[in-house]
Amino acid sequence: MAQPRMFGHDAIVLTAGTGRIANTEDRGVVIYNGKSTAQDIKIVAESGEEIEFKSVQPGTVVGNTTPMLAIKLLAGTDCVAIY
Repeated sequence: MAQPRMFGHDAIVLTAGTGRIANTEDRGVVIYNGKSTAQDIKIVAESGEEIEFKSVQPGTVVGNTTPMLAIKLLAGTDCVAIY
């Protein structure tokens, strides 16, 4: 079994609504809000559930102190997937 990581090792810019995030077949990614203002971000979690996070602050990750692992980004701009 793979060892959990404490820090990200790769990142890609995302476009909402384009399907499954690359390389999330085994594990989801953390979504970072790179927008300069707060925004609502909607994801599909590893469980398959759609979840909308309201007013995600700039420079933070979805879920903030308890980051959620996502396999799809459904809504949000200037978002980055952290692997």
